Amino acid sequence: MTLCACQPDTQPKPKQAAENKTPVVVVVNYPLQFIVESLVGPEIQVLNPVPPDANPETWLPADAMIQTIQQADLIVTNGANFADWVKKLSLPRSKVLRTSLSLKDALISVPDFEVHSHGTGAAHSHAGTVAFFWLDPALMERQAEVIAQRLIQLVPQEKESITANLEKLKDSLKPLSQELDQLQAEYPGLHWFSERPVYQYLARRCGWTMHHLHWKQGTVPNESDWDKLKTMQREQKIPFLLWEHQPEEKRVEELAQHGVNSVVLDPLTMKPAQGDYVTEMQRQLVQLRQFLKQHQSETAESKE
Repeated sequence: MTLCACQPDTQPKPKQAAENKTPVVVVVNYPLQFIVESLVGPEIQVLNPVPPDANPETWLPADAMIQTIQQADLIVTNGANFADWVKKLSLPRSKVLRTSLSLKDALISVPDFEVHSHGTGAAHSHAGTVAFFWLDPALMERQAEVIAQRLIQLVPQEKESITANLEKLKDSLKPLSQELDQLQAEYPGLHWFSERPVYQYLARRCGWTMHHLHWKQGTVPNESDWDKLKTMQREQKIPFLLWEHQPEEKRVEELAQHGVNSVVLDPLTMKPAQGDYVTEMQRQLVQLRQFLKQHQSETAESKE
C-alpha cells in the first residue's frame, strides 16, 4: 500500500492542459487589435507584438517574439503587404487570417504606388494595393465580421458573446459613418494631396480624389519633390494636404506659399495616447470638418 501511494502519477494529461490554456491571438496593427478586443473578453489573450514606439508597417520581431508569434493560436493579418514581418516570417498557414481576402471586391490599387530607382537606373514605379481599409467604417465592419467568424471557430463556446459584441462594435462605428456622410454632403468632389497612398478608402467614401506625392516619411522634400507639387498645382490647383503626423511648421508655411493648406489625420496604425479607435477617429473627423469650414473659400475656388 505504501509503495502504491508513493508511485508518481505517470498518466499524461496533455488534453487537460490544452483545455486550460488561454488561446493567443496575434494582430499586426492597432485597428485589428481594437476589433479583436471589442469581440472577446479574458477568454482570449490578444497580442500586438509591435512596440508602442515602432512603425507596424516596417517593424521586425526578434527571435523570441518570432517563436511566440508562430506558436499563437490565430494570427490576424491585414493583407495588402501592410506589415513587413508577415512577408518575411514562416507562419503556419492554417493559423493565419488575412482580412483583405474578405474585401477583394472593394480593394483599391494604385498604379504608381511606389516610385524609386535601383542604383544609377531611371526612376520607375510599382503598382500596389492600399492597405488602410479601416479608414472606411464599412470596410472595418467587414473585417470585424470575418474575424468574428474565425474567433468563433477558435472558441465555439463563446459564440453567443462574440456575436453580441460584433453587433455592439458595428453600432459604435455608426457615428463615424455619419461624420463621413456629412463631409461628403458638405464638401463633395474635393481633391487632396497626401505624402503616399493612405487615404484612398476614406476619400472614396467621401467622393474625394487623392493625389499622392511620393514624399518619404520623415525626410525633407527635395527640389524634385517641390517641382512635382508645383506642376500638379498649376494643372489642378489642389488646395489641401492630409498628413499622417504633425509636420514641421516650416513645411506647413512652405506649402501655404504654394496655396496648399495642411491638416493632420492620423490613420491610427498605432494605439492613440488617449481614447480608442472610435473616439479618436471621431475627434479627427470633426476636426477635419472644422478645417474645411475654416477654408471654405479655398474649397469653393477648387470646385469652380
